[in-house]
Amino acid sequence: PSPFRDVKMDDDMDYGFEYSDDDEDDTDVDVENAYYNAKASKEESEWSEALSGFESVVDMEGDAKGEWGFKALRNIVKINHRLGNSPESLAAYRRLLEYISGAVTRNYAEKVVNSVLDFVSVTPAGQLVQTTTTTTTTTPAPAAAAAASTPPVGTTIQDGGGSGSFLKSFYELTLEALKQPNAHNERLWFKTNLKLCELWFTQREFGRMARTLKELHKACRLEDGTEDHKKGTQLLEVFAVEIKMHTERKDHKKLKELYRRALTVKSAIPHPRIMGIIRECGGKMHMDERSWDMAATDFFEAFKSYDEAGERRRISCLKYLVLASMLMESKVDPFDAQEAKPYKHDPEIVAMTNLVEAYGQNDIAQFERVLRGRDGETILGDAFIRDYVEDLLRNVRTSVVLRLVQPYTSLTLAFLADELNVSVAAVEELVVDLILDGRLVGGELDQVTGVLSFKKAPIAVTAAGAGAADDPRAAAAAAAASSADAKYAALDRWAKQLLKLLASQSKGL
Repeated sequence: PSPFRDVKMDDDMDYGFEYSDDDEDDTDVDVENAYYNAKASKEESEWSEALSGFESVVDMEGDAKGEWGFKALRNIVKINHRLGNSPESLAAYRRLLEYISGAVTRNYAEKVVNSVLDFVSVTPAGQLVQTTTTTTTTTPAPAAAAAASTPPVGTTIQDGGGSGSFLKSFYELTLEALKQPNAHNERLWFKTNLKLCELWFTQREFGRMARTLKELHKACRLEDGTEDHKKGTQLLEVFAVEIKMHTERKDHKKLKELYRRALTVKSAIPHPRIMGIIRECGGKMHMDERSWDMAATDFFEAFKSYDEAGERRRISCLKYLVLASMLMESKVDPFDAQEAKPYKHDPEIVAMTNLVEAYGQNDIAQFERVLRGRDGETILGDAFIRDYVEDLLRNVRTSVVLRLVQPYTSLTLAFLADELNVSVAAVEELVVDLILDGRLVGGELDQVTGVLSFKKAPIAVTAAGAGAADDPRAAAAAAAASSADAKYAALDRWAKQLLKLLASQSKGL
């Protein structure tokens, strides 16, 4: 008999072959196709179809949460946010966080969550609705529209397009999800708390910000309370945020301490943006202390760091560098530096260079015209620069006064006031300060008659303290002034002794 006679009769028998893997592959392919179909709808700006498609991807995975559902929820969060559907966006984000407990790898979860938090922080809610309503005749490509309406990287929108509670909810949901047993991720916890600090900063909630910073500092310490040198980069990030807070609060004592501690951290490879923040705040601290040269150094370092990071703040720091250079009366052009040359013709910088030109020529009229004109709007639009405009004007007026008095042995304050286009009282205050500072050697001011006189032709002393061209007459005049000071000090002591004697005699009577 044939050994194959029963084969035809056994077609339905189970021979042990497994086809389940192929079935799973087919399911995965279906989910993947559904995802890319939804993504295509998104790229065509068909937002309703895209949202439905991404929701179907999540439904197809069911309880077997995986990468495609995770990606789909990321898109649902972003689309709803840009459409202004904040509650739906937040609900989708809550569902997305359920995946970080093991459905996807820890590194991938960290990358996606960070990207979502960055997105809702910098993109205005309802951006797509705003773009649609403002477009009248032509509609730009979706990518171009998004690029045109998205703020520069690093810009923080205070309320995420609705209210501060919206962003706060995102951050708090993230921190709560990270408390789950399988979801702990120290780096993600750290970065989320830093973002929360930025939110408190924009809302000026300094109390809450300080409490969050305390937790971040604790995470950068060892069990014995000392700083963990392995976490130097994270520590610098904390310092950068804390320095911003104390700069805003003008707490100079704490600011100095943090600034010095930040510069001593050597075991870190920080992002250039972090060093830019630290150096910029250090420059502002030195400006407040009137340490113009140290401020200029810090602003230049901040400019280089921001430039390396591609941050727009580099332009602001370059303007601050120019400001500090003018205040320190430096003869060195900041734009001689190789790093600064490409920005010399930037519209914001051109306004400052026009001011520098008038300043260098001691042309008070042109200086004031620049401030009153279109360039002045650009310059004075920066609150930090605006705080130091009076110092600049004072420097220019000082230079003009020192130049005007050279040919005269006496002149009236009214004459100086006309030349400077200020009141007589303002000129009197300036002249008194110059005499007391020893910059008008041999000058005497009769405040009753308003006449400034010199026994000899005046010798104007520079800010550094030397006479023009170190003329020997300057040394002689300075010696004479010193002798006069000694005489006046002796007369003052004599007057005090006479007053004491008079007081004792009055008691005796």
